[in-house]
Amino acid sequence: MISVINKLLKTIKRKYPSKINLLIELDSFDKGGLQKVILDSALLFNKSKYTVTIVSIGTVGYLSEIAKKEGLFVCALENKNKERMYNRIIQERKINLSCSHFSSFGYPILKKNNIPNITFIHNVYAFLCGKALKDFIENDKYVDSYISVSKNATRYANERLGIASEKIITVPNGLIVEEHEERRNNSVPISKKDYGILPEDYLFLNVASYNLHKGHYLMADAMKKVLKKRNDIKIICIGNVICPPHINELREYLKDSGLDNHIIIPGYFSNIESFYVATDAFILPSFIEGWSIAMNEAMFYEKPMILTDTGASAEVIENNDIGILLPNEYGDIIELNSEILDDIAYNQRNYNTSGLLAEAMIEFADNKSKWKEAGKKGKKKILTNYNFKDIIKRYESIFQEIVSNQFK
Repeated sequence: MISVINKLLKTIKRKYPSKINLLIELDSFDKGGLQKVILDSALLFNKSKYTVTIVSIGTVGYLSEIAKKEGLFVCALENKNKERMYNRIIQERKINLSCSHFSSFGYPILKKNNIPNITFIHNVYAFLCGKALKDFIENDKYVDSYISVSKNATRYANERLGIASEKIITVPNGLIVEEHEERRNNSVPISKKDYGILPEDYLFLNVASYNLHKGHYLMADAMKKVLKKRNDIKIICIGNVICPPHINELREYLKDSGLDNHIIIPGYFSNIESFYVATDAFILPSFIEGWSIAMNEAMFYEKPMILTDTGASAEVIENNDIGILLPNEYGDIIELNSEILDDIAYNQRNYNTSGLLAEAMIEFADNKSKWKEAGKKGKKKILTNYNFKDIIKRYESIFQEIVSNQFK
């Protein structure tokens, strides 16, 4: 009789849940592109199949309030007894799956509670060094599966950081098409005159944090070469400040080099649609990427693109169909590490690839109609391959498989 009861209890315990109670852990939940992606994901999960709990290890703010208004459960651990509260959340919310974004605090707690953990790989992690690099590698024992945003990010994690390939699933970043349809329909183009841009200028848009890993000095070196041939090509860079001394030094460099009227750095703007609709093309010569959301936006707004071969650029530009793909400064992505990356970004002012970048910029300006038509193909790729709703379905499929494996 006792054996029959134990067998019954075991069957009940291992019954597949009608809903997956998903815990999403992140380092902070206030503002930022990644945090916005996490919020968008949480809101799009099928509510009949998922109950979402968001745990911020640090501060919360703007996006947290939006999440709460949309009915999501958000908890900020901050300076409280974090471990005890984390355990309490797991028990009270009956968590049976977790996923982490640039945060590892809950790893051992989840392991003790036998909760499978998915960690997102959002970038080529060549910038990791010291303790951060050591922790990432050591924490692999707590991770059941990784979702990586691009083939390059996957390859780097596998070949350089030693993460087993069978633990990594590659799923691209997507774009919320409906949001950008509305933004585009309601957009008011920027006044070029306000930025010293003439109507006849060929204008590139660079959307990226003012992080020198994005190749700002490479653009400056290329612009020097462009100006030897023509002066009607300009770049406007919009983004948020990461390190004030870096951007201040960059602005001084541009001014001293006579480039400040051709590479314009006005700051951060939330109305990115007003810039996309007013510019001719998109440029992002980054030294490192995962899967750029700005790249997806540029494709949606039908802008031809000049990208360096990092992140997912080679996955979206095929045979120069929607833009020009340029070699990066350092060669094979596997050879990149934090020292090389920082040296290229912070110390160099002359680049081997700047001539190729200058040639690509001139090619776009010389053949404006051709590249405008090419840009239109980018939107088709977004709608076909990178609609965020379709990406969410891929996440859900992965989640369901991982949870089901717990009940076999």
